[in-house]
Amino acid sequence: MNSLSNPLPELPQPLCDSRGQLAEDAIGWSSRPRVNCALPSHWGRRKRWNRWCVTTPDWMLALTFADLDYLGYGAAYFLDLRSGKSGNHTQIRPFGRGCDLPDSPLESHEFNHNRLQLRADDRGNAVRLTVVAPDIGGQPLHVSLDIQRPPHLESVNLVCPMGRRTFHATSRQLGLPVSGSVQLGSQQYACTPGQSFAALDFARGIWPLKSHWTRAAFAAPGGIAGNFGNGWCDYSGLSENALWFGGELLHLEEPVHIEQGSQSSLEPWRLHSDDGQVDLNFSPRQLHQACPRLGPFYADTRQWFGHFDGLLRGPQGEKVPVNGACGWLGSTHARW
Repeated sequence: MNSLSNPLPELPQPLCDSRGQLAEDAIGWSSRPRVNCALPSHWGRRKRWNRWCVTTPDWMLALTFADLDYLGYGAAYFLDLRSGKSGNHTQIRPFGRGCDLPDSPLESHEFNHNRLQLRADDRGNAVRLTVVAPDIGGQPLHVSLDIQRPPHLESVNLVCPMGRRTFHATSRQLGLPVSGSVQLGSQQYACTPGQSFAALDFARGIWPLKSHWTRAAFAAPGGIAGNFGNGWCDYSGLSENALWFGGELLHLEEPVHIEQGSQSSLEPWRLHSDDGQVDLNFSPRQLHQACPRLGPFYADTRQWFGHFDGLLRGPQGEKVPVNGACGWLGSTHARW
């Protein structure tokens, strides 16, 4: 790592052995990052992925930093929830040049191109997120956000096998308070205090050539948040499903069904578990589609932005209402 990296104590558990095979001791989940996700060997099959999503009552922002060995990928998407105006910009660089992604979810990272610069300066308890893009939807984009990572806030940290030679490691950090602003053209968008949250999706692994996953997430005031997904852990007996209450994580063993009533692009979705712990409706406001391609390889992603409503069950079985919580739901089919 270059000077962008922060010095960290060595994480106790390596993800892989010296041959690049998944270490048995790394498999499982924890509420704090505990694995060093270095990926020796397997050149051309390694996947490194950091994705930030920022939600506020008025606008949403999604940023992707990805290094797939044979290419680097950076993307920015901004959505004005009130007007429906949106803008996006994607850049691809050969062999991951300009993409600096570390082996831990608690380190700085960046994607550098003269038409798109994404940077996350991680200081442990805070992250400074900046973006410069001269042209996104015909207008320049400048982002300057300060993200807090409170010490008490837990996260989903999961390592699971996906097949005989494939595996996935992730850290899902949700409900991180955020302040600052976004400038798109001549218009400035500020964070609403107490109602603006950032989420980090950190992922590393040797993934199957053909992959498919669905994920939904939201955050609300009071430390309430949820993360639900399928596709990564389906055959491992593990789960990434989790709820947060006051920042404390409740890991869900039960599957959460993610269902859309019809194929209409803005049709509501229902998310529910058989034990009644999760019973939510997701109402999309906008659909963002992206499908970067390089020869036979592609990642076809649909991401809906909108609001969650419904009911959760807390740690003691108490009912916790969810009303208009900002979040998203995404579905990806990839051949990479």
